[in-house]
Amino acid sequence: MNDTLAVDAPSALRYARTIADLPSPKGHPFVGNALQLAGRQMHQKFTGWVREYGPMFRLDVLGHPVVIVSDAATVHALLRDRPEGFRRAGGLKQVMSELNIGGVFIAEGEAWRKQRKLVMSGLNVEVIRHFFPTMAAMTQGLHDRWTTRLAQGQPIDLKRDLKAMALDIIVGLAMGHRIDAVNHDGDPLQKDIDRLFDRLGQRTTAAFPYWRHVKLPADRAAERASAEIETKVVAFIRDTRERMDRERKPSTMLEAMIVAAEDPDSGFTDEELVSNAILSVVGGEDTTANSIGWMVYLLARHPEAAAALRAEVDAVLGDATLPREWEQLKLFTYLDAAHSETQRLRTVAPYIGLTSNADCVVADTFIPKNTAVIVATAGEGFDDTLFPEAAAFRPERWIAEHRPKREEDPARRVFPFGGGSRLCPGRFLALTEIKMVVAMIVRNFDLTLEPGAPEPTELLNFFMAPSAVPVRLAPRALNREASR
Repeated sequence: MNDTLAVDAPSALRYARTIADLPSPKGHPFVGNALQLAGRQMHQKFTGWVREYGPMFRLDVLGHPVVIVSDAATVHALLRDRPEGFRRAGGLKQVMSELNIGGVFIAEGEAWRKQRKLVMSGLNVEVIRHFFPTMAAMTQGLHDRWTTRLAQGQPIDLKRDLKAMALDIIVGLAMGHRIDAVNHDGDPLQKDIDRLFDRLGQRTTAAFPYWRHVKLPADRAAERASAEIETKVVAFIRDTRERMDRERKPSTMLEAMIVAAEDPDSGFTDEELVSNAILSVVGGEDTTANSIGWMVYLLARHPEAAAALRAEVDAVLGDATLPREWEQLKLFTYLDAAHSETQRLRTVAPYIGLTSNADCVVADTFIPKNTAVIVATAGEGFDDTLFPEAAAFRPERWIAEHRPKREEDPARRVFPFGGGSRLCPGRFLALTEIKMVVAMIVRNFDLTLEPGAPEPTELLNFFMAPSAVPVRLAPRALNREASR
């Protein structure tokens, strides 16, 4: 496939076809495919169309063409061509702005470059490594909660607890505050984020923007939740500024961002600081919790994979209940593979919406300026010719020593964290948290599917979440006194 080539005039381009030449599913009069795209399983519709129409096809949405791309070479070229050649979809940016979610995620051009530097100053390896002991203590707290509840015969709501744990970690790392949502059912901040994501998912998958004309009670609740989140984040910023020691290095994401923002040459505004702080809290909770939830569910469905992961974790941790040393995280080869396989099958960000900044050619197809292009981040992950038995959960396919020599690195074919210069800035934090929590789980608990529970549904709440995590935990017999 050809790389993206952005220029100003179609006459300067060489291409073999136009959008009109692409295959397309049949739509409805006047609205085209718009109604087929509505709903929380919209991403599954894309996946089905990829199988039917191939790696590049078009949709008609209310008279406007939308191009869908899934082959790895073209996806890579498109993601690499941001932000110069492509920007985020305008409709998404508007929906997010209406709910007060912005920051680097929706910024473009120079504003994006400036804010990216701000955010990365708070998500670098040094900041996350400094936070590692606190993350370990929080993970121990989750372990202790589950151990106590099991001893008392109380149920464990894995979906709820994983979301609370992710919130504790991101608020601790980003804001430097301990809210202990894990042990406080109904934490107000977690409820506000859940309301926000519910509306974000509803609005981004709606056939038309009804809320700009009539607001439902859920829409008003989400807007109140957005205001409450902003109030809490502004208070975090104020408290952090008051207690910061200017003589030491920043120890939290917010401290690093404040230091960067207060550099007179940075050009950062308080508004940008607040918007990116809100984004870190909102975005850092849902994605990681969903990733862990899907992985735990798939491990429970595949005991042989769970056993292989447990053997690795036991070998790395010795007598410890969870990782206590930073360097241990580098030794989880199978855990990394299990995460990659989970993202292939259940990626939490199944697509990225783009808009072309200029006339360009994508895979020999002429794409006019301001055309919507949707990139499937699963890439070629469901192609049986590239991933044999693609529907199966096989972490081994990600480990080089288990792959036939002729097979390429599968990481080149899927894009769970996006790609190019707009690669997810929270990637390293997410992977650190996932390794910590999943290692603790398989080290200390047996996983079985909840008897009689239906398979969880994929729900697109902006990010793709499981409707439930129907996995039962049981204390593992270890024949040793675990050290802390």
